[in-house]
Amino acid sequence: MTPALNVGVLIYASADIMDFSGPVEVYSTRPPPGTPQVFNVTTFAHTNPVGAEDGVLVYVPGASFSEVEQRLDSYDIIVVPGAHPDVLAEFIASEDGQKTLALVQKFAKLPPRKETGHRILQSVCSGSIILGAAGVLAGRTATTHHICYDMLKEYADKAAGGDSGINIVKKRWVDGGETEAGVRIVNAGGVSSGIDASLWVTELICGEKHYKYVEEILEFERRGEGQAW
Repeated sequence: MTPALNVGVLIYASADIMDFSGPVEVYSTRPPPGTPQVFNVTTFAHTNPVGAEDGVLVYVPGASFSEVEQRLDSYDIIVVPGAHPDVLAEFIASEDGQKTLALVQKFAKLPPRKETGHRILQSVCSGSIILGAAGVLAGRTATTHHICYDMLKEYADKAAGGDSGINIVKKRWVDGGETEAGVRIVNAGGVSSGIDASLWVTELICGEKHYKYVEEILEFERRGEGQAW
C-alpha cells in the first residue's frame, strides 16, 4: 500500500488566509470510510506563533521552518501562499524570505520519493512570485493573482539575470510541468483558486473517484484550468 503523502504548508506573517487554508482544507479532508488517509498535512513557519493577514488570525504552526528544512526530502508536496504585493516584496527581501527561496530551490531539485512517486511544488495566488524569485519558473507557463502579473515577470526575470522566458497566463490554475528532478510545478491564480488547484492535485494522485468525494464533502465545484477570474 502506498504511504500517505506528506504535505508542508508554509505560513508567514500577513500571508493571505485562504491561500493556505484552502489547500489545507482539501488535503486534510478525511477520505471515504474504510479508505486510508492519503495526505498528512503540516503547517510550518519561521516564527511561532505567526499572524496571518495583518494579525487578523494568529496561528501556532505544526512545525518550525528549520524542522521542515532539515527533513525536506520527506515532504511530497510544499504549498507556498501569497500575500499583498507590498507584504510579499518585504518578505522576499528579508532573511526569512531568502531562506524560503533557498528551500524552494532545494525542493525543486529533489526527485520524488520512491514510496509515493510524486513531488509537487504548489503556489497559490501571489505565492508564485516567491517561486519566480527562486528561479524555478524560468521557461515555464505560470499564473498568479491577476493584479500581480507584472510583478511575477519582474521577479522571475531578476532571478534569471535577464529574460526568464516565463509565460504568464490568465488561468485559474496551471500545471507548469516537471523540473529535471521530476518535481511538478503547479500555480493557482488568486486566493480561492488554491482550492481548485488542490482538488486537481488530489485527482492527479488519487483518481477521479476520490477527488469527486472530496469535492462533494467540501460542497465546492472545482473550476477548470482555463476558467480564470
